[in-house]
Amino acid sequence: MKKRYLPFGYAVRDGNIVVDTEQRTIVQNIFTAYLAGNTFQQIAKSIISKGIEYHQNDAEWNKNTISRILGNETYCGTDRYPPIVTKEIFRQAAQVRSAKASAYSAALAPFRKDIQCGCCGERLYWHGKTYQWHCRQCRMWSAPIEEAVLSEEITQRLKWLQENSFQIRTPDTHSVVRSMDSAHLDRKIQRKIATNKFDEDDLVAAILHRAELEYEFCSAGDADPATLLIQKACTEYKPTEGFPETFYKEVVSKVILYRDTHIEFKLQNGQIV
Repeated sequence: MKKRYLPFGYAVRDGNIVVDTEQRTIVQNIFTAYLAGNTFQQIAKSIISKGIEYHQNDAEWNKNTISRILGNETYCGTDRYPPIVTKEIFRQAAQVRSAKASAYSAALAPFRKDIQCGCCGERLYWHGKTYQWHCRQCRMWSAPIEEAVLSEEITQRLKWLQENSFQIRTPDTHSVVRSMDSAHLDRKIQRKIATNKFDEDDLVAAILHRAELEYEFCSAGDADPATLLIQKACTEYKPTEGFPETFYKEVVSKVILYRDTHIEFKLQNGQIV
């Protein structure tokens, strides 16, 4: 049996599978670090920084190799393989993995259906095994990004938007929508003109008042109700523990995700920020 086909931590000597002393320590440290709260990626980076090779002439440590080690029950010992970690340690790690999987699914819930391809604009779909988003239309695959990391990036982007609400304005392509008061007054003016019976001073005053209403409604570039509602949500938003789902739904229509996992928001008024 060639060494490369053995799980990391084992070697073959005199035809028998034995524990590799140096690699055993690394495997044990991986379980210890994971139970201490480190992510797969953090553990992999720590091992790489020490110059430790995964296999001979191969230093490809990543979150997938860490995941495989933590999920390999062989390390508890079998008829052929000596134990490296106790069954209790393995069980604890499995419980943490299960709990995190549930937490990650919950982390995606508020925005999972809103993730939009940055290449073609179609919906993206989540692949949990590789931590990637995939577009079925243009076949784009994003770089890996953990659920919790994406959730945190969206949260921080929402915070930036709330703090920079002056950036929110109606896109140039948006049709102009007047306020209800302005529209009502406009109909009143038109009826007066149609009857040919009106006081000129009253008519001029009404026209000027209509212009004032339209100016107030559009003065900040907010010529549609959706923009006003977004700005209102930013003004009234109060920080909360966890993902701000209510605020997110009030202001965001889509989360545009690019291949390198850079994100942008498509707001409820159509603006891209």
